[in-house]
Amino acid sequence: MVLTTTLILTTDYISRLFFYFGRVSFLLTKQIGGNNLAEIKIVATDIDGTLFDDNKNYDVKRLNDYIDKLHQKNILFTVASGNNYDHLKRIFEKTPTIDLFIAENGAQIVEAGKTIFEHPMPKSLVHEMIKSLNRELDLKSLSISGKSATYAESKKDLPLYHMKNLKIVPDLFQVDDTFFKFNIQLQHADLTQAIKFLNEHYGNDVYAAVSGFGSIDIMRSNIDKGIALERLSRLKGIPLTEIMAFGDNLNDLEMIQEVGLGVAMKNAKPEILQASDLVTETDNNHDGVLNTLQTYFKL
Repeated sequence: MVLTTTLILTTDYISRLFFYFGRVSFLLTKQIGGNNLAEIKIVATDIDGTLFDDNKNYDVKRLNDYIDKLHQKNILFTVASGNNYDHLKRIFEKTPTIDLFIAENGAQIVEAGKTIFEHPMPKSLVHEMIKSLNRELDLKSLSISGKSATYAESKKDLPLYHMKNLKIVPDLFQVDDTFFKFNIQLQHADLTQAIKFLNEHYGNDVYAAVSGFGSIDIMRSNIDKGIALERLSRLKGIPLTEIMAFGDNLNDLEMIQEVGLGVAMKNAKPEILQASDLVTETDNNHDGVLNTLQTYFKL
């Protein structure tokens, strides 16, 4: 057991060393070479507040056209979201050429309908979190995202747009599924305090981030969109320096920081704007992602 753990830690440590030196080299190239950027092989984008406008719509025809043109340049197009895969598949049914989905804020990666990576929460941790969240926080709602559905004991105050496969159950403790993420709704003024509580009491087990619709997503620790893209880069043999990522909110921060070209939306949070390499000229309501793709790749 000790040997196995040591090997896993060593492998992960070496991987992160390669990433670190690769990113330093890339940043130096950008500083020295100006626009001489690394060749992008993967484009990843968040959806809410990023690819989608505030009404949850996107330009289907234009995106489909651009994905086809990116494919002609051997570039993969990836959606990276806090939503579960079933929901993502449903809202992008008019764009079947998307190559990969990073779902559940990085806990699951799906390619061509098949899961190529997942990092679920242990059942014991799920049960402990249900008890603690209900006991310690003034929740408006609590739901758990699983592989088969999203589960809750009541529809009250749930962000239903994001839960098309919602199942109302009498007792969350009795659900038999693979779980990836909690979503909790609180009063907006309580969000910061709730994240502080989670970090102080469960920081070794879970990672909490404010999601795109004003609630908190809680995932297993060592999971975020940036780590998922790092895993994807290894699976595909494509360096992180050759990945472009778009985001607007705090659950996009690690993704923006880790890739070769992190692009913040014009409407992004200050932390995202500060961490980015590039800012879109237009916001999410004016096709900021698509306009940037058109300009950058000359589509």
